[in-house]
Amino acid sequence: MERRFDLDELQQLARDLAARREDAYAEMQGEVEMMKASLRERAGAIAERERRLAELEQRLTDHGLAAELDAARQRRDEADAERALAAAERERLEERERQIHAVERELASLRIELGQKPPARRPAASVRQRELDAREAELDAREAALDERERELDARAAGVVGGDTMEMSISDELAALAQPDRN
Repeated sequence: MERRFDLDELQQLARDLAARREDAYAEMQGEVEMMKASLRERAGAIAERERRLAELEQRLTDHGLAAELDAARQRRDEADAERALAAAERERLEERERQIHAVERELASLRIELGQKPPARRPAASVRQRELDAREAELDAREAALDERERELDARAAGVVGGDTMEMSISDELAALAQPDRN
């Protein structure tokens, strides 16, 4: 009889073990289903982001914004180069003016040493000064024109194209695409 009791106990343990396995399997199946659902959601979010990116690329192509942005960048670079050239030219003119003043001071001190009275201002110096002033005014006008072009390019790059204002700027859309969906 004792043997029978062990067999019953063994059968009960086997049934408990089978029930535990079924519970564990059901729990694992639930977790797997949750993981599958999560993966489906992420795949959907990724597909949506890819679709939005494709739309953005299409808008860029349709509006010619990519080419226009490249052209605007090139014009900005040219304007920067012109501004740097103008600044260098202004610096050279200022250096030349400092040299002229240094020579004039040296000549004045030599005249004083020699006891001569200074001659009347030569017209050539005033002509040179007028040339320098005209050149500086021209450089200022060029710099103002470059600043205006740069403001126009910045406005275009900010989303104003041919009088149409886009609902969302390109940089905003790219930033939105870079952010993962928060669900």
